[in-house]
Amino acid sequence: MEQRQLQFFVAVAEELNFTRATQRTHAVQSTVSASIRALEGSLGVPLFERSTTRVSLTEAGKVLLPEARRSLDSFVQARSAVEGLRTGVTGSLRVGTLSGLTAVDLPGLVQDFRRLHPGVRLRLRVDTGGTDGLLRALRSHALDVAFVGVQASSIPDIHLDHITSFQPRPLVAADHPLAGRERVAPAEVAGQAFIDLPAGFCNRTRSDDDFRRAGITRMIAVEVSDLSTIPGYVESGTGLALVPPLAAEAGARVVPIALDPPAQTWTLALARNSTAAPTRATRAFTELVDKYVVRRDCY
Repeated sequence: MEQRQLQFFVAVAEELNFTRATQRTHAVQSTVSASIRALEGSLGVPLFERSTTRVSLTEAGKVLLPEARRSLDSFVQARSAVEGLRTGVTGSLRVGTLSGLTAVDLPGLVQDFRRLHPGVRLRLRVDTGGTDGLLRALRSHALDVAFVGVQASSIPDIHLDHITSFQPRPLVAADHPLAGRERVAPAEVAGQAFIDLPAGFCNRTRSDDDFRRAGITRMIAVEVSDLSTIPGYVESGTGLALVPPLAAEAGARVVPIALDPPAQTWTLALARNSTAAPTRATRAFTELVDKYVVRRDCY
């Protein structure tokens, strides 16, 4: 099993298209196809189901993919470690983040990182699956590091560096009947229309768990993918929300109310896969993060 074979396999597995995989790897299609056939021959199992219209992974291919990514990461780490002695930090860094995050000055962090380590190719992405999607990407080695929202202090296979914690509370429009209250019980907001993030996002998971433990079913009227947009929907009267303090509340006609008993807190953290040693680029990025935490009191 050779490095180039694994590179071709991962490209085809991620693109599920041989033409795009050849473009991505700057190879010719016959070379990619022959390499995949040789890899399948050495393993004794097919890795892809092929037809005239689609390419899909077999069960063996699904098992191999995270291991192949891990092996390629090891190749990159080994090369970067040696090259780093001569040229400084090099290689690539894949960073995941949460939509609407303002607690960290990510543009400033990226600019400083690029200034200090111009030899690193930096790629940033927001996962449509929220924190759950980011954690899956870390475990499969599709990301090197990610900003995540978590409830637990520890997660299997994941190393967490705590940044700050948030206390969610109800947020209502300024003209809402509850706006004059200092505090409300969960049962008092249970029948209201809620605005929240999709399933898989930390704020949604945490809120669902809180209401489930209280034996209360709530109605999610609107799902949005960015926490920072929620105050606008609340102000419009679309519904209320159970959210941490948000920078976007400033200037909006919305009112936070204390929840009694309080909602469970959740933590903003920087996460990486703990089953593999971090690359020099990952360590360099992690060391800069605290410098660019601009607010710890709101998301």
